[in-house]
Order: sequence, then structure tokens, then C-alpha cells
Amino acid sequence: MQIKVSLIFHIGQQLLINSQQNQNCTVLESDGNSCAIAAAKLIIKQFGSIDITKTSLNKHHNFEKIINWEAYQQTKDSYNYIRELEIYRNPHFYLWTRFFTTAPIWEIEDHTYYIIELIDQDLIYFSFNNRRELNKKHTIEQVILEGQHLKYNRTIIFLCVKDFDQGRYHAPKMYIDTIGLFNGIYRRKQERWLCYNVTQGSYPDEEILKQTNVIIIPGSTSSVYDEKAWIRSLQNFILNVYENYSDIKFMGICFGFQLLAQTFGGIVVPCKNRIKHKGFYYYGNEKLTIKNDFFQIECFKELTQNDNLIINKAHGDIVSKLPEKFINYGSSKTAENEIFISEDLRIFGMQSHPEYSSQQILLFISGIQFSEGNKCFEDYYNDPNNKNFVKEKGDVLGLLMCHKFLQY
Repeated sequence: MQIKVSLIFHIGQQLLINSQQNQNCTVLESDGNSCAIAAAKLIIKQFGSIDITKTSLNKHHNFEKIINWEAYQQTKDSYNYIRELEIYRNPHFYLWTRFFTTAPIWEIEDHTYYIIELIDQDLIYFSFNNRRELNKKHTIEQVILEGQHLKYNRTIIFLCVKDFDQGRYHAPKMYIDTIGLFNGIYRRKQERWLCYNVTQGSYPDEEILKQTNVIIIPGSTSSVYDEKAWIRSLQNFILNVYENYSDIKFMGICFGFQLLAQTFGGIVVPCKNRIKHKGFYYYGNEKLTIKNDFFQIECFKELTQNDNLIINKAHGDIVSKLPEKFINYGSSKTAENEIFISEDLRIFGMQSHPEYSSQQILLFISGIQFSEGNKCFEDYYNDPNNKNFVKEKGDVLGLLMCHKFLQY
């Protein structure tokens, strides 16, 4: 798949553009089709391994703390079995992906523009093959000149809920930039996305919450019933926000889905296989049945009605009982509760991972197989006896559900 992404560089009153601006940046299906990831790839492809921590672009970030360098060194040699994700070997890729989760963007039709503000000293790191002043007649150029890209009208909070390295390590020997994935898929122009690592006690303050539209709680390698102080603190935070900030909505994915259920009185239990093997995770693709009245909910009315969809799954726990005033709208063979929304339409959740692609799920599976000395990715994918997934691609309907809820 290809996503149209351009990088516009702004130095003072001079507008520069890299020579790749009119080319499509190839984004693998395993990238989750994220434009933030595409932009990071484009930077590395065009300019090489620029250490972003040495540029002026680092002034609002703590990039040095994002990557666990020791863990990276320990695992980098294990990437050989994931040829499709070779870019993940480059540690600067993660720094750039994080940068693009806060860099201003502007959308024109199906093209996303990332706008990078440079100062003169940054030019020693960037070598432009095609340096020119942009034609001010074009919309994107006018947006930059007028500073419209620096304005925002919505704020979305993303909570990191993984103990290890800001949620950047996921599955055996494989790094995933979770915030980059969500941000690159769902962020729209004039939206501000803020990330807080709640496992380290970082939360938005009152002033931020007054401006917030949605709080996203993604997946985690923890279980919601684990006796961890940060999980209890997060539940208290959710209850406080729900009670005192009536304009804020919540969207939960996998762990987030389970945590929202537990916080409001539901019950979360291990999958049957996890009872026997604590390290068990259900990885695979599965068909999910959707209740018809789901598409009568106001924020989902514009979606094309469908009785079922293929979802991408990676979890070890399930919600066995929903809280009161939470309505279940989807079920699968492995989980009775797959999609819920609260009666007041403020809380929406999915047990599956619409942000993951089918290929990404298969890479997770093959990573497990490889780490256990079994099969490589190709062997595992072509194994006719493999029953952990259906070989159909996951539907985009799950992505659209999340997008409609975030924008409603």
C-alpha cells in the first residue's frame, strides 16, 4: 500500500521542500498504514540517520528517554526473520516517528503534509537536493505562510500503558511505536495529540483536561487485574475525568477496552489457554458478528452496515461481564464481548486491534514461532494446518468505527 506523504521544511520566511515531495512513500501493510511511520521512513530514506537529538527539533521532546538502548542492542540481531520491517533496525526511526506525532500536519484530499520548522544551524544535518522557494499560490504554501498549521481546534490525549520503555517494545523481539501508529492513522489537521506515560505517573493537568475531547487507552502487555499501582491510579483517573469532565469521551482498545470495563464494574478474566499458560496471547484473525442496531447509533450511522467483519487480535484476557449501562454490539468465537459503547455514548471500546494490519499480526505469530525455534514467517503463513487465523485481510470497518467515534 502507498500513502501520500510530503515533508515541507520551513526556515524563517524561506520555504523548502525535499525532492521526494511528489512521490508516494511506500508503506507496508505491516506498518498499519500509518502516515507518521511513512514520514519517518521518508526522512531516513532521504537524509539518512540524522540524530534528531542534536537538532533544534528536540527542544520540546526528551528523545533520549524514548529508546531503551540497551534492550535495542540486545534484540537488534533478531530482526533478520522480519525482512519486511528492516527499517525497524534503525534506532533513529523511533525518534523521528515520535517527532511526527507532534509535528504540525495539514491534509489536502488524500495527501498528508508534515511541516518541519528548522533554524539555520539545522542545515548542517539536512542536505537538500532540490532547494527552492515554494509557489505561494498553492494551498499548502499559504497555510504555512499564514501559520494555520500551528492552530488546533481539538485535543486528543493518548495514554501509554506499557511498563517497558514507553510502550515501544511489543511481542518477541519486535518494536512497535504505538503512539506513532495511532497518531498516524487517526490524527487530522488542526488536532493536537498529547501523550502521557501513566506507568511512570504522568497525567494531563486540569488545564489540558479542560481542552480535551477524547482520551485513548491502547493495548498493553499488562493485565488489568495485575496488582500494579499505576493500574489502580489510572482507574481512579478515569473515574475522576468521567465524573468531572462531561465533554470528554474515552476510547479503549484491547487492554483499554478491558480496563474501561473493569473500572466501571465489569469483570475481566484470563482466556482459557492463559489459565494453563500465563504467557499465552491469542494472536490471529477472527470473524466478528456485529449487531445490526450498532449502525443506528448516531456516530456510526454513516458507516456501511455489515453483519460481520474480520478483526486482528492479540490478547490474553477477555471481558466476561460488562458493566451496567454498557451495551455489547459484537461477539466472536473466542470472546463474547468484542465491541461496547456506553448508553451515554461517551465510552467506546474494541477488544480487537483495528490499528494492526493482518500482516502485522502474522509477523507477531511468526516472531513467536521463530523465538521458540520453530518456523519462519513464510513457513508459518503457508502452513495449511495453521488454524490461528483466517487468511483473509482484516476489514477497514474497525478503523472506521474508531475514526467516527473520535471525530463525533
